[in-house]
Order: sequence, then structure tokens, then C-alpha cells
Amino acid sequence: MGRSKNGAKKNGVRNSSSSSSSNGVSNSNSDSARKTTKTAPSRFSINLSVVFLLLSFALSAIVAFSIGWIARLVLLSHFGLYPTTNAESTTSSNNAALVALPTSSGMSKKSISTLSGASGKKTSISTQLPAPTVIEGKEVPFTTYASKTFQMAGAATSNTLHIDRSDVLIRMSRSKKEFDGGPDFQGESVESGESNGEEGKDGWVPCESNACSRGKDLSTSNGDYSEHNDDSDDLHLPAGQHLLIDIKDVDSNFLNSEERLATAMIELINESKLTLLSYHCHSLVPVGVSCAGVLLESHVAFHTWPLEGVITMDLFTCGGGLLIPTLPSIERLFAVPGVVGEEEGEITQPTLLWSHKLRGFREGFSKGYVRSKNPLDGSLGRYVLGKLDFDIKRPLLSIKTAIQNVNIYEVMEPKSRDVNSYHKSLLPAEDEEYESAHPQHFGPDKILFLDGIIQSTLYGDAPFHESIVHPAMITHSNPKRVAIIGGGEGATLREVLKYKSVEEVVILEIDEELVSICAEYMPEWSDCSDLQGSDSESCFEDSRARVVFVDAFKWFIESFGKDEKVEDKFDVIIMDALDPNTSVEIAGGLYNDNSFVDSLFNGLTAEGVFVVQMGKSKMSTDPPDEIGRFKDTGLMIGALEQSGFESIHRYDEGHSHFYMPWSYLVAFKDYESRAGWHRTAPELQIALQQRLHKTKSGAPVLRYFDAATMLQYQLPSKAQETTYCRKEEYPWECDEWVGIHPDYAHLPAAEYLKVDKSGVGEHAGRGLFAAQDIPKGATLALDEGGKAFHFPPLTWDVVESLHSWADDNDDTIPFVEDQISAIYTFVEGYGHGAVLLGKYHMAVDSGIMLFMNHGCNGTYNYGWVMDEDREIQFTETNVDLINLNLTEIAEHLLNEAQVYSPAGERNLWHTLNSGDYALRDIKKGEEVLTDYLAFVGSSDPDELKKDVLSLRAQCAGVGVGEITKYESES
Repeated sequence: MGRSKNGAKKNGVRNSSSSSSSNGVSNSNSDSARKTTKTAPSRFSINLSVVFLLLSFALSAIVAFSIGWIARLVLLSHFGLYPTTNAESTTSSNNAALVALPTSSGMSKKSISTLSGASGKKTSISTQLPAPTVIEGKEVPFTTYASKTFQMAGAATSNTLHIDRSDVLIRMSRSKKEFDGGPDFQGESVESGESNGEEGKDGWVPCESNACSRGKDLSTSNGDYSEHNDDSDDLHLPAGQHLLIDIKDVDSNFLNSEERLATAMIELINESKLTLLSYHCHSLVPVGVSCAGVLLESHVAFHTWPLEGVITMDLFTCGGGLLIPTLPSIERLFAVPGVVGEEEGEITQPTLLWSHKLRGFREGFSKGYVRSKNPLDGSLGRYVLGKLDFDIKRPLLSIKTAIQNVNIYEVMEPKSRDVNSYHKSLLPAEDEEYESAHPQHFGPDKILFLDGIIQSTLYGDAPFHESIVHPAMITHSNPKRVAIIGGGEGATLREVLKYKSVEEVVILEIDEELVSICAEYMPEWSDCSDLQGSDSESCFEDSRARVVFVDAFKWFIESFGKDEKVEDKFDVIIMDALDPNTSVEIAGGLYNDNSFVDSLFNGLTAEGVFVVQMGKSKMSTDPPDEIGRFKDTGLMIGALEQSGFESIHRYDEGHSHFYMPWSYLVAFKDYESRAGWHRTAPELQIALQQRLHKTKSGAPVLRYFDAATMLQYQLPSKAQETTYCRKEEYPWECDEWVGIHPDYAHLPAAEYLKVDKSGVGEHAGRGLFAAQDIPKGATLALDEGGKAFHFPPLTWDVVESLHSWADDNDDTIPFVEDQISAIYTFVEGYGHGAVLLGKYHMAVDSGIMLFMNHGCNGTYNYGWVMDEDREIQFTETNVDLINLNLTEIAEHLLNEAQVYSPAGERNLWHTLNSGDYALRDIKKGEEVLTDYLAFVGSSDPDELKKDVLSLRAQCAGVGVGEITKYESES
């Protein structure tokens, strides 16, 4: 029946009697045949049981594991590493293999024996990691915890520890409620058992979102940062601080000890007054430890490379509690030097590199926050604290005086200083190393910051202070009284005292503490011990110096607010206290109201000079001064112009070690001071030699500034010109004076000009005529313009003096008089004068352009007209010689430079040589004439009358020019 049933099922037929009988027999025979076929043993068949297969697989796995383990032992032994096993830790049940470090010069033998056992065999060690603790008196909110640990072959141990919250368990027991995992909760006092729940209910209730303290007492904070300008009272800002630390040459055993590292981390957190909620550590295979800790304030993490002796870590916190003060603790706890044997020599001290960065956003999120008031948000944070690659970076002083934050740092930039050379420079001089004989060239730089803004550097001391003092001082003919606004470090005073003419220097410094600090930490800045003219080792103690601790801005306004005080004015005023690009609030107030700038003008003598440092130099991509971050610079320049300064100049210095070129501004009360500014290199060098004191040691009195450097300052940078020409009210000189106008034709003199007898008058002499048609706007002989002979103001003064002297001594030395007269007549007859350089100076063309004559009564066709829309142009016939209006004449005739124009200044020599063009179409054969009144170049009434009368006589045919007169007399 079984087979019949089975057969029915298999064939899917009905279970009837007839079909059962027939089909049952048939199926039975078929099954028997199949069984016979299956069970027939094959010649090569092997029957294996399931048990045998399982045992074979297990044995193979054991053999493979053993071979792998032996291979691992061989490989590790080859590198000097010995495996041990680690027992179950307090928070993990995982056992894994550790690698003990080999005995080396950087490790303690005691530590090795601990790892390897007294007998040298591997032993099992048990690691007991410390738990985080709460600082006494600090409230820590409740937090939830979630984690996921992945089992990785590279991790030998995995430990997670949480903050000890025994009081929470007591509170839970008393309230009979479980903590529900909220972000921040306030509970009843453990001691009193009182509840702070609503309507006397037991248990915990969520605190309000604006009252959550994250462990901080906010009862005294209202979120107003107008006074402190930091985020020290609020952990809820989307901002924080990030401290990154790299340390090398650290003890290898320490770096491979999870327990020691965790203990150091907890001690660091406690010393830093932070709160460690939990941390997680892994010991890695073969060596190394990684730990990450969750702080109430944010996080701390580190990773170690024991074989290389390196640990890297970072500490991030919210709020404003400073992290930089934790560096000594970090160095003491983590920079553990290695232990070496006596034969190994001295221990290599660990090297610690670090950087500190402000993270997140403060402005717009913190009420009253002003970026410029946070010293960490200035150049201190960007260029020193935020850089990790300094070989040396150590704070010498960080203090807040009654006025400002003062920070002094020593740094060694690897791009400019070699730390190995520095170490050699510390050796005794007897070692005959160049470095030890000249240590002053290899030490770290020293930098002073005030309110986070860089003020001075050790290696940039000379370039900065010499460039702010000497251009102004050497331009003035005889500076006796000098005022310094700021300059509390003493270096500006040091440079001023080098001048023999100086009788008194008044230093107006608002911060008395700063002077004492700089004298202690930066004595090099105020050292006058080697200066022959000084009677004290300290410049502040020099008998010519007088320090007044006062607000200099108020002092000047009160002293010189009105131009009534005649006595006690200054020849030079140096402002080394204000960068208008950073001190926005101060600068805006000073230069919107002209009272301070007016007092500076009133406080100067007639030849007075004012100089100020302007901060970061402009880039060619910057907007004009009136827009953007330089707008206060524009306000300042405008105020100086309005106050009456007649000439203003900008110059740059790129060697002050300020991480960017630095800009300065000098303003002259008298226009003629430009002559001193634009002196030639020989004139400047002689002046420096004659006017400066020598040193007692014989060393050069100036370490950076010289005549060649001054030549670089005479003209503004290309960036100054470019941004000036971006002004909303487009300066006309940017088209007329900058370069060569692309729309004008530039015609060579050899093809378009010829010399012939002039048609101006019978005695006019030679003249210049058009050989071809010359279109309007065309310039002539540009190739010759740059070859003109120039007689600068002081040089021309010498020529005139010699000519006058020779004329007076004609009877005794006629030969000398003849030679000097020839030179003088040549320049006067063929040259043209101007006062673009401050005083009268001359230039003579070197080609045939010098034969161009004067166009009488405004008939000239070649030259330059400043105001083409003027209804009546000045000529020799319409100048009023009785009632001379020199202001009007100077504006339209005299070649005076503008008060402030980087475009005009930068193209000064181009303007002198090639500023003229054809005023109309000049036909072939027509005489080319110019306006000699444009060459007057003097505002002296007597000289102007003399020139006008001479031109009138020549135009009337009754007078002759200087050349004709000289030739006829010769």
C-alpha cells in the first residue's frame, strides 16, 4: 500500500482499485530497478561520512591558524617586536594581542620588563583606565549617550568610560523616576531632597531653552559683548576655539600606554577647568593608541606613533575660555622625554608645534561683538597663533593693561630661519662655528601685538622704524622739535635721536604700562647706548626726550585746536599709534571731524612735516580709498587736504616682517618741501652723512635706510596709482599723464620737423617748422623726450649761485665766469622751468625740440592746456602785472603738482619730458610754436614780471632771447 500510495502521488492518478493494482506492480518494478542502479558500487567510488568531513575542516583550520601564528611571530621577531596578550579591561570583554616595544634609546628598561615580564617572556597585563571626574562645584547637565563599536583586526583593546554620576543614581532613587534622556535637566538637590518641579511634583523637568547653562553660570551674563567683546560668557554661540598640537621625540613607552595617556588626558581636562563626559580609547596593532573624549564644551582627541615618538592631538571648545594657557599643561603631561642609557648621550627634548584658531561665527550671533576688539581675531590670530609650521612659537607675555591687550611672541619661521643653525648659535663662541660667532642672525623673531594687531618685529625693527622716521626727518632742512604720537616701544624715539639738529622730542603715549613692558621684554628697541649723541643707555632717559602719558589726540586738540599758539610748535610730527585700516571706530571719528587733523596742521612750523603709518599696502585689485576697508584712509587724506597741507605722498616698505608690505603717508605743510623729498641719491647720501650722529662702536648708524632706499619712496607704487584711478569721480590726470595716449599719433622728429630761421620776429633766431602735416593731438619726438637734461631744484640753486658769484668776480677770474655763463645761458635760453618738484627746476631737450619758439599773444599751436573750457587763456599780453593774482595764475599757468595724486606723482618725469601735443592741425611748412608762459615755473612775483616783460619785448621785436643775446655778445 505504501508503494501504491506513493505511486499514486507521483503519477497524479486517481486511487482506484484497478489502477492501483496495475500501476502498483509497474511502479514497484521501476523503483527496484532504480535502487539497483544507484547502489551498485563504482570502481572508483569513495563513501565519506558527514562527521569525517567536519573533523577534516576543523583540523585544517587549526593547522592554518598555527602556521599563520608562527609566521606572525617570525615577522614580528624580525622587527624586534614581541607579542603579549592583554587581559579583559574594565569596560571591554575583548582580549587581543598587543605588541611590546623593543628596548631602544628612547625607552625605559623598566617599562619593557613590565611589558615583557621579568624573565623576558610575554605576560598578560591588565589595564585599569581612569574614569572622568567632575570638578568640585561645577554643575554638569545630564546627557544621553549612544555609541557603536566595530570589531577591527587593527585594534587590540577597546575601552569606553563615562563620567561618574553617582549623584544621579541617588536622585533617581529618591524621585522614583528614570532619567528619560533629555538634553538638559534640572533636578532636586541631593542633600535637601527638595524638588524644583512644577506644583511640588517630584522628578525632573526640562529647563527653558534660554536658561540651559551647559555647566556655566549665566546668572551674571546678559549676552551683551559691547564691553568684553569675546564669547567667554556664552557656550551657545556657533563658535569655538581649536587647538592643534603636534609633538615629536616623545617617550615610546608613554605613547604606547593606554592607561598613562588616558590619565594625562583627564589631568589636562581637569587643569583646564573643562568637563570630560566620556572617552573612548583603542590600543592598536602592532603599536599605538587612539583616544577621543567628549567634553561638555566639545571634544579632545589624539593619536600616537610610538616607534616614531610622535603624538598629534586637538582640543576644541565652545565658549570663550582661552585654550592657549593650557599649553604648559599639555607640554608637561604629553611631551614626555625618552629615557636613554648612559652610552646614548643626552636626552632629546620633545619638540611641540601648535596652532590656535577661532572657529565658527561670532559677528551677527553675539550682541555687541566687534571683531577688531578681539585680539585673537586680528593679525595675532591669523599670522602667529593660527600657523602650525613655526619651528619655535612661544609666548613671552600676554597681558591686558588698563588700555589694551599686549602680546609678545617669539617665533621661528622655517622659510626664513633654520632651527639647526639656531641651535648652533647657542654653542660657545670657542667652537669656531659661524653661527656661534654671529648669534644675532639666527635667533627667533620677536613680535609685539597690541589688541591683536602687529606693531613691531625684531627683524623688521630697522626697516619699519627707519622708514617711518628718516624720510620725513631728512626732507626737513633742520628739524629741532619732534613729536611722536605713540611709539611706546622706543624705537621711533631711537631713530629721531640720531639727528644732530634735534633739541627736544616729546613722546605722547597713552599706555604707561606698555613703556615698562617694552623696556623689559624688548630692550633692543629703546637702546641708545651705542649712539654718540645720546647721554643715556635707554633712549627714554635721554635728556632730549620727554615722555608724556596722555591721550595724544586730545592733547593736540587742546594744545593746537586753534592756530593761536606760536611757540612750542613742532618741525616734525610722527604718528606711530594708529592704523586707520584696523582701528575703525577711532579712525572714523578722527577723520570725519577735522579737529584733530587741524590741530596737527596748527602744531607744525611753516616747513613742518607730518608722517603716519597706514597699515597694509594696497593691492592693484583693491577698490579706491573711499570705498571698502580703506575708506578711513580716504577720509584721512581728505582731512589733510582740507586742513591746508600742500603736498601729500604715499610710499610702501616691504621688509618690516609684517607678512605683507606696509604703507606710509607723509604730508608737507609747505609745497616747497617737495624739493627735499625729490632730491637725488648723491644729495641724500651727503645729507645723511652730515646730519646723523655716529655710533661709538663704529657700526653703521642706519641698518636699513639709505639714499637708494629713499629713491624708492619718492614715487608711489603702481597699485596706488591703479586704485586711485578707480575713484568714482575719475581723475583727469589718469588719462592725460599716465603713459602715452593710445588715440594720439606719435610722430618722430626726424620725419616731421626741421630747423629754420624763426618767423616770430627779426631777432627770434632759429625756429622749428613742420616738414609734414601734423594732426591735432599728435605728440612729437617722444623718443627724445626721455633724454632731456634735468637740473633738479637744489642743483639749479647751485648753478644760479655759481653764476651770481662768477658775475661778481668777473674781473679776477674771467675764464670761470665765461664757462659758468655759457652753461647758465644754455639752460635759460633753451630750457623750460617748472615747480613740479617743489621749487624751480629746469630741463633742456636733447634734440631739435629745443628750437621751438614762443607763440605770441596765444598763437601757439603746440603745448598743453589744463582747462580748455576756460574762456580766456593767460598770455604775455593779458597778465595783469600791477594786480597779480598769483593763485589764479598758478592754477592755470604754473606747473605745480596736485596736493595728492599717485597718478601724477608716479608719472612725474614722463610729464616733464613728454606732456605736450598738437593743439590743432599744423600744416606743412607752418612754424611750430609753444607757450613760454607755461615754462615760467615760479610763483615769485618779481620773476614772473621779469619773464612776462621779456616775452612782450621779444614779441614786439624790440627784445631778444637769452641765446641770441649771448651769441651776439660773444
